[in-house]
Amino acid sequence: MAASGRRTALDADPVLTDEQLRQLLALYGPGLEAEVALLHQLEPLAAAQQDALDAQDASLVARIAQDRGRIMAALVTIEGDLRATRQELAAHREAVAGMAGFAEISRLHRVAADLVATIVHADEDTREALQEAEIARRFAADTLNLAGSTLAAYRRVVHPPVTAAGLVDRHG
Repeated sequence: MAASGRRTALDADPVLTDEQLRQLLALYGPGLEAEVALLHQLEPLAAAQQDALDAQDASLVARIAQDRGRIMAALVTIEGDLRATRQELAAHREAVAGMAGFAEISRLHRVAADLVATIVHADEDTREALQEAEIARRFAADTLNLAGSTLAAYRRVVHPPVTAAGLVDRHG
């Protein structure tokens, strides 16, 4: 119940009136539209991040990551605001299924799910590219370490350290 003691459309109630359900739909639709708009912004960033990684442009990868972080923070905020409304609508799905606005909300849910799937796929490709880059970096570091050891050994053979002729000095 609301702090004032009055019921609102968002209060948990086993039986909501049609008017309360319409209010929930009216609240939920714009929030879902905002989430989809943010996902539309996130989608090209996921692809751009992959491209920047392929181009080995670390500064661009970092800028894209910051942009993605900002968008994700906004998504989390909106999602937190919508959670209770979505749960109420889900609990009364049969009652709201025929109401005005429900078809659009269902369509937006499908669009959001498709965008999330695309972004997750791009992120998996990015993660794999990062793992491959880390393996290549480690191999290069190991190769440099081995090459440095080999070079040091080669130097010792080609240019042995000059020491006093101990055997000659002792005997003669």
